Amino acid sequence: MLTGSQLRQYLHISTRKLKYLMDHDYIPHEDTGQATYRYRVRWEDAVAFKQRMDTDPSFLSELVGMFNTHCPAKPKPKPEPVLKPTQKTVGCSRSGSPSAGPMSRTPCPPSGLRNCWAAPPRPSTAG
Repeated sequence: MLTGSQLRQYLHISTRKLKYLMDHDYIPHEDTGQATYRYRVRWEDAVAFKQRMDTDPSFLSELVGMFNTHCPAKPKPKPEPVLKPTQKTVGCSRSGSPSAGPMSRTPCPPSGLRNCWAAPPRPSTAG
């Protein structure tokens, strides 16, 4: 005679699956009704069940995926790239604002990101 725990180890199945198989009479067994050592299985029945599991691919096929805790993987949507507003800079050369000086805190416009960290152009002295 085998206990439920010994049978589970012999069949290489989870406790949850063993309980389901026993409760639905897939394996001939004796139910003692106790909390521990509840199931008793004859060795011959265990061997016959394991042989059927190993040789018949359709046996227990309706139970595939029923005893794992993993949900089927759902494809995650790819997030769209988020364009963050440009950072405020000191002395942005592309601000286009007449009040933008070397110490101004005006953000760079998107068209002027190439030279954003450079100092503003100096006024020409020719005149």
